[in-house]
Amino acid sequence: MNKITFFCFPYAGGSGSIFHEWKKPLSANFDLKPIHYAGRGKRFNEPCYNDMEEAVTDIYKLISSQLDDNDYMFFGHSMGGLIAYEVCRKLIENGYKPPLHMFISGIKPPDMIRMRKIHNLPDSKFRKELKKLNGTPREVFENKQLMDIFIPILRSDFKLIEEYKFKSINSKITSNITVMYGAEDNMTREEMMRWSDFTTEKTQIYRFQGGHFFINDKFFEVIDYINQKIVRGEDYYE
Repeated sequence: MNKITFFCFPYAGGSGSIFHEWKKPLSANFDLKPIHYAGRGKRFNEPCYNDMEEAVTDIYKLISSQLDDNDYMFFGHSMGGLIAYEVCRKLIENGYKPPLHMFISGIKPPDMIRMRKIHNLPDSKFRKELKKLNGTPREVFENKQLMDIFIPILRSDFKLIEEYKFKSINSKITSNITVMYGAEDNMTREEMMRWSDFTTEKTQIYRFQGGHFFINDKFFEVIDYINQKIVRGEDYYE
């Protein structure tokens, strides 16, 4: 059996390295391919994206060059889920076969993205907003050199989401979608169920205990769910 190529899209401020720990517990049926955005990790010397279109075009080129006859899947959390959705649309529009499955995590449907702009705040206020989100490790805040590196990256990523404009629901994707979210995050089951409007195929919802970064706090539960969902073909509902 050929392995399923599993492209994983990081959240804002993250690099492909956040998925390195996934490799061991992930089923051997998957070939894990973390996505590396420009401006961080292996691509640190490249400029960050100016907007969503630039990000999608870049990742589309990266992924399309790696596709073959094997099946592939997407996982994206928060900003990564939005980018994964837009890249999927672009692949289908350009004649590529769709992902076998889309795991969309911690992000509302594209036409519901409404974020207060913080990317252009002064550094002190921007840091305060980041602390409220509870997604940046404390040691980063306490290290000026690390903050000097991460602030521009985070500003760029927040700008992508804050200025994102949904185009049209008419061109739906043609992949099954599993939507994941944290029970304590700022989103409801009803809101997340609306992802069903963006695909011609099946949509399922699964709620994990935790907040926005449940994929870190519930690391093994998330991977076990993915393994069972795809490898065993089990249908899990909330």
